[in-house]
Amino acid sequence: MTFSAKAARYLVLAVGVAAGVFLAPMAVERIAYAAEKGSNVAVREELRGLSEREQISKLFRTVAKAVKPAVVEVRVKKRQAVPSVDMDEFFRRFFGEQAPRGGRGEGERYRVLQGLGSGVIVDAEKGYVLTNHHVVVDADDVEVVLADGKKLDAKIVGGDWQTDLAVVKVETDGLIDALLGDSDKMDVGDWVLAIGSPEGLPQTVTAGIISAKGRKTGGRPYENFLQTDAAINHGNSGGPLVNMRGEVIGINSAIVSRTGVNEGLGLAIPSNMAKHVMEQLISNGKVVRGYLGVTIQNLNEPLARSFDLPDSKGVLVTGVVEGSPAEKAGLKEDDCITHVAGKPVKDVDELRNRVARIKPDEKIELKVLRGGKDLTIPLTVGQQPGDMYAGVDAGTGRPQPKRFGLTVATLTEELARRYGFEGDVKGVVVTDVEAGSDAADKGLRLGMVIDRVNSKTVTTAAEFAEAVGQAKDAKSLRVRVLTRDGGKQYLMLERE
Repeated sequence: MTFSAKAARYLVLAVGVAAGVFLAPMAVERIAYAAEKGSNVAVREELRGLSEREQISKLFRTVAKAVKPAVVEVRVKKRQAVPSVDMDEFFRRFFGEQAPRGGRGEGERYRVLQGLGSGVIVDAEKGYVLTNHHVVVDADDVEVVLADGKKLDAKIVGGDWQTDLAVVKVETDGLIDALLGDSDKMDVGDWVLAIGSPEGLPQTVTAGIISAKGRKTGGRPYENFLQTDAAINHGNSGGPLVNMRGEVIGINSAIVSRTGVNEGLGLAIPSNMAKHVMEQLISNGKVVRGYLGVTIQNLNEPLARSFDLPDSKGVLVTGVVEGSPAEKAGLKEDDCITHVAGKPVKDVDELRNRVARIKPDEKIELKVLRGGKDLTIPLTVGQQPGDMYAGVDAGTGRPQPKRFGLTVATLTEELARRYGFEGDVKGVVVTDVEAGSDAADKGLRLGMVIDRVNSKTVTTAAEFAEAVGQAKDAKSLRVRVLTRDGGKQYLMLERE
């Protein structure tokens, strides 16, 4: 009896130990799970509290709500003539003289090309919409679709291919406009929203920051792009880039991409440039720009040392146009322009943009370095000649292959690799040579690089076009051609 009770106690103890061995891991897991669940609940509670204090989403929502009613789709139609077909001749080719008669197509025939971009209402009372020039250029019909879906016929007020800006006008009541901000106050790292109709998807909002300022692509004469990583795709062109005050600080214009879609490299025209162009387009239907009459190039340290300049700041004058304001003021080749109207200039683009915004006949002062001496030269600004960029395709900003048989593009790193150029080669690459042209007869071929036109060094398609335009009265054009093997050769191209 005693032995049995004692054995029972041992048996119960053994069973308890065995149960502990098998059940302990389960208990630990349950306890750990409970702790983990408690931690997760705590994390969620913490996130809930943080989200209630988080402001950036609320800010984005408020900015989008304020600006979206002013953002529109811009739809265009272009009628393109196609060769008419003589159906009698068509049938004769296949059926001989037994072909049926009466199939002749009469009258000019067209095909309709459709395009899509974006725009932003900048004057609700007068119905003015700001967009890109390349969106509406050569359009026969323009239609604006408001944020609420209402469709309106639009009239092109004016366009400026040199900056890629245009203004169209609609007639209706109840419009809401957006405010134009000060793009000069934007800095790298500032939040921005891009709004538009990428790939035909209206009222799309994307967020990013200002990635860089003062970007150039070389595609047009006047560029000073804001770069952003806010997603921009086809159809965003002409739409606004806005700051966190709901102000338009840029007009989305282009992307830099190897694939043709967004890679985080979007470019917008600064609002301050857009204001200046827009006001002139509304007032005059065109843009009038200031003009000096010089050919210029950027400086680097070796070049600056060779001219006994203290540094590479400023712009080197490589030529002075006969009869121009610059010649009348006494500007000379090899002068280094350091200031325009009291403000310093650091490179060619800044000088070109600054002068363009000065009204013709306005008197200014240039500061130049000449032979190691500082000079102040008074000058009366002229008006940019209307044919300064003669022969330039207003849609793309590239020279047309008409006057000298050439089409060129700015030599980018990608194009340099494609055509086998190594090292720091600058210039424009020949992308097309018109068959039978003097350029073709002289041996110019696809992939060759031109770095000099007459006395002017050219590094972009716009500079090439400017140099060709300034040689409008010459019977021939001298170009310096670079080849893949490092060779250099001057060619004289005859006017056609």
